[in-house]
Amino acid sequence: MKQTNRLRMGPAPAPVVAPNTATKFWNVTSVGDDEGEITLYGDVMSHQPIDWWTGEPEPGLYITPEGFMEDLAAVRNKGHITVKLNSCGGDLYTGIAIHNALKALSGEVNVVVEGIAASAASVIMCAGDTVTVYPGSLVMIHGVSVVLWDSLNIQDMKQLMKGMDASERAVAEIYNAKTGIEVDTLRSMMTKETWLTGREALEKGFADSVKEDEDDPDMSMSHDRKVLYVNGIGHNVEGLRHVPGSIPIQKSAIPAARPAANKRPTNKAAQPQGGKKHMTYEELKAQEPELVNQIETDARNAARTQASTDAVTAERQRLAAIDSIAASIPDPQLVHDAKYGENPCTAQELCFRVMQQSAAQGQQFLANYAADGAASGAGDVGAAPNGGTPTNQEEQDAADIQAVVNAYNKTKGGMK
Repeated sequence: MKQTNRLRMGPAPAPVVAPNTATKFWNVTSVGDDEGEITLYGDVMSHQPIDWWTGEPEPGLYITPEGFMEDLAAVRNKGHITVKLNSCGGDLYTGIAIHNALKALSGEVNVVVEGIAASAASVIMCAGDTVTVYPGSLVMIHGVSVVLWDSLNIQDMKQLMKGMDASERAVAEIYNAKTGIEVDTLRSMMTKETWLTGREALEKGFADSVKEDEDDPDMSMSHDRKVLYVNGIGHNVEGLRHVPGSIPIQKSAIPAARPAANKRPTNKAAQPQGGKKHMTYEELKAQEPELVNQIETDARNAARTQASTDAVTAERQRLAAIDSIAASIPDPQLVHDAKYGENPCTAQELCFRVMQQSAAQGQQFLANYAADGAASGAGDVGAAPNGGTPTNQEEQDAADIQAVVNAYNKTKGGMK
């Protein structure tokens, strides 16, 4: 059975998600009688990601459509709406849906790129009647990609390619409506994965103004260049090909978020109507060091307890496996040593020891048999009058024994 393939404009596949679980990672705020504010930070996703093992929501910042339309009611009738955007993109359909919802608002929408508007987030950015950037802001456009979880035949692939082409044309049309650049030119820019600074975005028509009187966004790359930190928010850029090399490498583990990026209104009328803020490990440790120490101590104790339990279980399984084959082993001492001796072993290793012992006993038997034959004088017996053919059972037995002795002596180089 085929599953839906989500078109993406981000660098990495979306994590495993669960439907009907909507934790909000945005803020829709009324900041005055005729003004509203929307903060969109994080990855653009079709659903909030869920941890595969625990079933709990993944920590982080995500922009999802779940409940977003309802929250827009707080600013739907405002005359002026500011959208603060800092995202590296993600799910294309979600980006287009949010773009269309913002375009449908009756008030004037001003999108402020507080850090980065890349991929699907650049589609959301183009919903602004005006787009404001900082000189150090980044805007990136590129072609759509798809995560395949299906078994597809050639017809499926052709249909998928048609869908991808249509989606890319739709995105190019959105860019064209904002910039006036020809669709074919835009699609060529998308194919090349084009990165623009704030001023370059202004020159190309993606932005309408540049904030010159405020600090640029804080921007750095992780040491492995897989994570781009913008105003303290980590964006996965693994898979993107042309991230500007001028971005400095981050020396500390995770940079702190810039206070201005998380500023919240204090008056009652401006209280957030939705949203959620997660503390980083460093922030939690700075504010609650005793709590963090207790959590780490509990985790270590739990790990030791689990390791002890696993060791007991493994030992029980080893002894049970040896008991299951003990009845077929003729030497009880071997079984005892395998269980409790100086060099205990598994059931498989015990079988190998039994084979070694049997081989040694077989060699000794042949040696003893040869010695007995030589001592009996059978080698000095001449040919029988009847040509060597045994005449009775006793002679036949003697002949059989001699044949074994002769064969053994031959393999050992002969006996004198």
